[in-house]
Amino acid sequence: MIQACFPVRQPQSGFILPSGDEKGPKVPGRLEIMVDGSGDGHSVAMFPGDEVFFMYEKGASNNEAEFNAIILALENLPGGSHARIRTDSQTVVWHLTSGNRSKPPAFVKKAVQIQELIINRELTIEIQWIPRKLNAADRLLKQYVASLCGAGGREPMYQKIRRLEAENNRLKARLRNVMRLLKARPEACPDACVAMDVLEM
Repeated sequence: MIQACFPVRQPQSGFILPSGDEKGPKVPGRLEIMVDGSGDGHSVAMFPGDEVFFMYEKGASNNEAEFNAIILALENLPGGSHARIRTDSQTVVWHLTSGNRSKPPAFVKKAVQIQELIINRELTIEIQWIPRKLNAADRLLKQYVASLCGAGGREPMYQKIRRLEAENNRLKARLRNVMRLLKARPEACPDACVAMDVLEM
């Protein structure tokens, strides 16, 4: 079922086609989109005219984020559009255009989602691999993730998320401890006194 939606030839509405050359001729009415995904779950789709879309999926691998970037592009295309999506992920291009070959279940799920978006929105899509150095979306995504990171952009996003979750859990535990102490406090000690003592621990 997936293979039928990703033929190698015969451009038709609702199909993904591999596109060959890196620059390629400009086709009237065809939108040129660059996409990229990062290993910390972030994805970006760059449309013409500096229109940019970002998304984040917690726990997504690099390849899953690359698939998500294509999904993001398809979701934001006008219905009936013709677009060429450029990515530096050989894995994504191979899995969407390789025909009848075994694929990991996570990739099959993403490919089915892509297939449904293309068919339901009556899109004509070409998928093209380009080297990373030619992918402006790669540079933009790195800048975006760095802007979200602490330590001047040197802390990877997945580490920041884990650190913030751990800090949040510690604060919740301290708050539970404060509430427990407040309920068991002696009548002579004011609430603020107990709370300040515990929070300073």
